[in-house]
Amino acid sequence: MTTKVGMVSLGCPKNRVDSEVMLGLLEEAGYQLTPEATEADVLIVNTCGFINSAKQESIDTILEMNQYREKGQLKALVMAGCLSQRYQQTLWDDLPEVDAMVGTGEFHRIVEAVEGALHGTRPHFWGEMPVSGVKTSRKLTTPHYTAYLKIAEGCDHSCSFCAIPQMRGGYRSRPLQDIIGEARQLVASGVRELILVAQDSTIWGHDLYGHPELPRLLYALQEIPDLVFVRIMYSYPTQITPQLVHAMRDLPVVAPYLDMPLQHAHPDLLQKMGRPFRRDKTERVINMIRDAIPDITLRTTFIVGFPGETDEHFETLLEFIQTMQFDHVGVFTYSHEEGTRAEKLGDPVPESVKQRRRREAMLVQRKLVGSVRGRHIGRVVPLLIEEMGDTVSVGRGVMDAPGIDGVTYVKGRYAPGQVIPVRISGTREYDLTAEALM
Repeated sequence: MTTKVGMVSLGCPKNRVDSEVMLGLLEEAGYQLTPEATEADVLIVNTCGFINSAKQESIDTILEMNQYREKGQLKALVMAGCLSQRYQQTLWDDLPEVDAMVGTGEFHRIVEAVEGALHGTRPHFWGEMPVSGVKTSRKLTTPHYTAYLKIAEGCDHSCSFCAIPQMRGGYRSRPLQDIIGEARQLVASGVRELILVAQDSTIWGHDLYGHPELPRLLYALQEIPDLVFVRIMYSYPTQITPQLVHAMRDLPVVAPYLDMPLQHAHPDLLQKMGRPFRRDKTERVINMIRDAIPDITLRTTFIVGFPGETDEHFETLLEFIQTMQFDHVGVFTYSHEEGTRAEKLGDPVPESVKQRRRREAMLVQRKLVGSVRGRHIGRVVPLLIEEMGDTVSVGRGVMDAPGIDGVTYVKGRYAPGQVIPVRISGTREYDLTAEALM
């Protein structure tokens, strides 16, 4: 009888890509994949270890999945991902429920881990894998028309609050031919939107070619037939060059959308955070982008409650949000992480203050949403349909990324994955309405 394997993937899209590769490897090895935990002989939890809440969710999920030994048919539980890599031996010793463990560097050994878990040898793998070392067909967990495309692994930045380099290693770009080969394979399978992800997408290629080459990658992606959108996530303002902006402007396949996590606006906090840019530089970059691409959609994220953040620092952040009028803003409270450079700063900002500042910052953004989203009214854009209702379909245009931004409602019945031209006609706070032009 075929062994059934289920997967729970936690954390960011980069982790999701790893999960999809593992699923592809397992299917190639003859395992049957199942979305039902009650049916699984083996369950894999691909964990996140970025902040405290994510770590707790990962542990809780492992303990929850372990219950299927009694209420399902579970024979083996495998722990993978960032938390496995970050805490290795500690978790190995503290979680006897786990029958095998693979870190972020060796998820390509998932078949070996599953086989060992089923045979009771309790294997664990924590090494570092070459970024282009896995050749397999991914098993997409996104809708058939959208896929994340990981273009690099790891991070070389030294942000004081972040433990990602501990979990993912140094920055390693995937070679151009590997990325384009995978992109062509995904598009041939029906994908119409590719979302580029890395810890810093804008420096892609610097370690392979001597300098960042993201524009070169975008030009290569433009040549793939039937690809509709390419969306860039996780960019740094220090590496957003005129060449990159011109490529985004000139290439029809590249969505006029840029995700640029800035984290703060006050120079004191940026310096403490180890962020390699300052507000004046950021404003110049944003103005350059908007001058070249007036319809650009800009997404960013901020951290409140970082050690030493005063009311004055926070007011500077609020003023920055009001002044720059980003299309999409996410605000997170600081998470005190062991092993980071910020650890020695302690965690002096009370949790209640962190939460209050988060609410205030999001309220400022919410008051701007109507005018910011209203700028799209009258635009004609391609709309990627995601859901068909009885009289209204739901989709996303170039201005919205899946799962984190808004959606667009259009009258009519259109199939998921279909791309139709629409004219934006109105707003519903974070969402939009549109009229079909077909």
